[in-house]
Amino acid sequence: MRLLVCLDFDGTLAELDPDPYAVRIHPESEAAIRRLAAIPETEVAVLTGRHIEGIKQVLPQNLPVTLAGSHGAEPGPQLEDQDRAYLDRIEDQLHALATNGAYVEVKPYQRVLHVAKVQNPDTAQAILAAANAIDTQGRPKTQGHNVVEFSAVEVTKGTWLNAYKQAFDRTIFAGDDDTDEHAMAVLTPNDLGIKVGTKPSGATRRVPDVDAMAQLLTQLADEREAWSATR
Repeated sequence: MRLLVCLDFDGTLAELDPDPYAVRIHPESEAAIRRLAAIPETEVAVLTGRHIEGIKQVLPQNLPVTLAGSHGAEPGPQLEDQDRAYLDRIEDQLHALATNGAYVEVKPYQRVLHVAKVQNPDTAQAILAAANAIDTQGRPKTQGHNVVEFSAVEVTKGTWLNAYKQAFDRTIFAGDDDTDEHAMAVLTPNDLGIKVGTKPSGATRRVPDVDAMAQLLTQLADEREAWSATR
């Protein structure tokens, strides 16, 4: 049985932090991923909203996983001139809103406004509300943990996972944020969706936090190794 274990990163494998580059993968999750990746017919993928270069900065360099960044847009298509012009316009508008500790992240296919470092919650919400009012010209806009993201391409975690999982018999997907629900929605009854935390979800199983997710991955590695030994 070919198994895909597809995992979000922030809030799933690592704790959330106002500084996105101060986080590290949970050590127990890292150990479980290494064990899973060594088992035949088993692949581990990290499907993250971070861009590829960003996720590489917080993952161990030799972690044996498939990386899909920017919600699955990376690696991906070449942007057209109108796509780049759209991102430039969005970036200018977001920079105008980036006050009181808010800042703009530039990704290959997206521009993201972060407000985690804004100390006043009311100010943070006001900045997010202003960003949400920006005209997207019908292009994707996604709100997550203290962020609002504008994308030039029609790619979600769900579109990436739905295509990638076709090579496997079963898929396990775990995530914590609203963007992960796109991936939950493409899982079949043979698959397993795991929600980390308390947000509403279409997942069939829920764990409370990153520590519990690490324990679940360890249990999965135990069971998968036992399955492999009997083949």
